Amino acid sequence: MGEVMIRVENLEKTYGTKIKTHALRGVSLVIPKGSFTCITGPSGHGKSTLLQLIGGLDRPTGGRVFIEETDIAAVSDNQLSAIRGTKIGFVFQFFNLLDHLTAVENIQTAMLFSRGGNAPRTHIENLLNLVGLAEKANALPNELSGGQLQRLAIARALANDPPILLMDEPTGNLDSQSEADVLSHIFNIHKAGKTIVMVTHNPEIAKQAERVVEIYDGQLR
Repeated sequence: MGEVMIRVENLEKTYGTKIKTHALRGVSLVIPKGSFTCITGPSGHGKSTLLQLIGGLDRPTGGRVFIEETDIAAVSDNQLSAIRGTKIGFVFQFFNLLDHLTAVENIQTAMLFSRGGNAPRTHIENLLNLVGLAEKANALPNELSGGQLQRLAIARALANDPPILLMDEPTGNLDSQSEADVLSHIFNIHKAGKTIVMVTHNPEIAKQAERVVEIYDGQLR
């Protein structure tokens, strides 16, 4: 195994006080730098919870999450925001784009904290070109297809050149042709050196990854 990018140690997540729901039960996982890992398993068994904890979108009940050498479960909220802004790009099933902003402006929103929203136009154009949207720079989201919306979301996730991309069902809302198109861009981005962790319910997608991790009832199988 090469250099470690993400390390999860005995991760626990519970919800509720009187009646506790265990979303994760002692999950430990090591993800090497530059690898492509798919997380699979039935709905409601902890896939998205694990991804959110790795990305610092939520705090664990117990255990630790390391991004490189930093335990993100132990840092302050400001430090965690800085790590998310520079180390991690997020891609979600439902795009999470701002409807009133153009493709360029949606990418700029991801740079508000890292660059104050000021990035060279060439940087944004390069990102759009990377995902095949160079001609859609000034388009609004309602002028784009589902596949184009997800490719724009990927470009936005790459805005600050993070080493890690976390993807939660990135093709779950797409038709088969759009899915194939988006996946081809994802695999090209991985080949360029990004560490990718993807939640998917699709076994055909999972088997293309370098590693598959299955979660069942909050535990790794």
